[in-house]
Amino acid sequence: MTHRLVALKNLLPNSPPAQLILIAGLSGLIYAFIFTLPFPLASLYHTIPPVDYTKLTHYSPEGMATYGLGLVALFGLYLWAIQIATPDQNGQPATSGRFIFASSAILAIISILSYPLTAIDFFIYAIHTRGWALYNLLPQTTPPQALPHTDPWLGLAAEWGDNPSPYGPVWELLSLGGFYLSGGDFLFHLFALKILAALAYMGCVFLVYKTLQHLQPEWAVAGAIAFGWSPLVLLESVQNAHNDIVMVFFLLAAVWALAKWTTRYPLLHKFSFNPLLRLMCLFLALSILVKFVTIIIVPFLLIGMVMPQPKWRQRLAAMALYGALIGGLVLIAMLPVWPGAENWAVLKAGSGAGRSLLALLILALRDFLGTNTAFDVARNLILAVFALIYLFYLGKTIYRLWNMPSPSPPPFVSLSFYLPLSAAFLVLFWYVLLVAPVFHAWYLLWFLPLAILLLPYRRPFIASTVFSITALLVIPYFETIRVWYPILLENHLLGHLIGVPLLIVLPAITLLWPISPSENSEV
Repeated sequence: MTHRLVALKNLLPNSPPAQLILIAGLSGLIYAFIFTLPFPLASLYHTIPPVDYTKLTHYSPEGMATYGLGLVALFGLYLWAIQIATPDQNGQPATSGRFIFASSAILAIISILSYPLTAIDFFIYAIHTRGWALYNLLPQTTPPQALPHTDPWLGLAAEWGDNPSPYGPVWELLSLGGFYLSGGDFLFHLFALKILAALAYMGCVFLVYKTLQHLQPEWAVAGAIAFGWSPLVLLESVQNAHNDIVMVFFLLAAVWALAKWTTRYPLLHKFSFNPLLRLMCLFLALSILVKFVTIIIVPFLLIGMVMPQPKWRQRLAAMALYGALIGGLVLIAMLPVWPGAENWAVLKAGSGAGRSLLALLILALRDFLGTNTAFDVARNLILAVFALIYLFYLGKTIYRLWNMPSPSPPPFVSLSFYLPLSAAFLVLFWYVLLVAPVFHAWYLLWFLPLAILLLPYRRPFIASTVFSITALLVIPYFETIRVWYPILLENHLLGHLIGVPLLIVLPAITLLWPISPSENSEV
């Protein structure tokens, strides 16, 4: 056995660039032959109601095994690539940035051709836009069911047919642009949305690379691989074409501007309304106007924006000014499409629960309290815990920066960027892990790139990678295994008592458990 392993190892290329080429090639083959060629978008897009991989494979053991083994192989190759790309003591990159961009583009092209296998949001985007373009129905105020019943694609809205769009006007305008570029053809519009998601994905790879090149240049290649080759990122951003990747693109653009600001202007002697900060405000507003979740971390990024001001009075004034600028941009854009608080789909999204800690608590309490009371108690308990987490990280960030001794520029730059970014990552991580009423794997796109930008601090990235694995591998449990064993469907408490811990326990332990006691193990 040992001789066989040695022989196999001898067949592998020795140089890091050649090994990365091999990994990219093998990954491309897996995406093509497991996730794309068996499920071409052009052949399946007209399936009404829409289906997922479980229905396409008829809940077969072979289908689940292929999906699971494909993911395991992709993550194995991904972790191998990260190990190769981690900079050595000389800080020499394992390959060039051009190769990372080219290989990421090829992986994205393969995924563009695939039917979305684990979500139908992609179709709902197109239907909302169709209602706006053809029937003058604003997406934020009108559900798909308001479209004429003769519309041939209405059935693709499935269970979301009575929900207006919960997204911002920037996303709806981008989708509308895709509609007109496609000439109104439904399939071409779907491909336009796929291409938009792929362009946002490539933009994120570029921004991760450029931001790390600016702050930690020896980690730029490893960081670009960590984002661009992540199976979760590719499957959720390009294959499933979630608009979260567009939101993240603008968020990363804002973080890039913050990185430039904190290194270019480490100590100011007077208040500065800098163009980089105005640009950062614009990017944050655009991110919010795609999907509103960015609002959660704006206070932390505002702290990073104002810390180079020399006095706390100036910092507070700058925070108020930039906060007002972001809020004003968002309000101006929202006014023409505002549906009213009582009809805003974002607020209604918290009225359900599934595959989450909230759902597990409701199921555990409802026999004692009744369903409605159990929902209120569980939701308020989780929100209270999250509020404490949020205030803890906010207070910790302000305290550490407030009590920082008169700094020389380098440590000040490091703290004023990494402390707010670390807190933003942690808040989003715990929000997705604890608070999200209905868990979806693509929510991890919100914080994964922030974890990568914190490199060489490893714990956020390792916890995010573990969460990525559990998020994707728990899907076969909920979608297939529970169908095989009806008791898990009939007894929702039992089903969630197994599934929810499988999803959240390992990521939580990984984040909380120290990886190493070195000075570089934490932010």
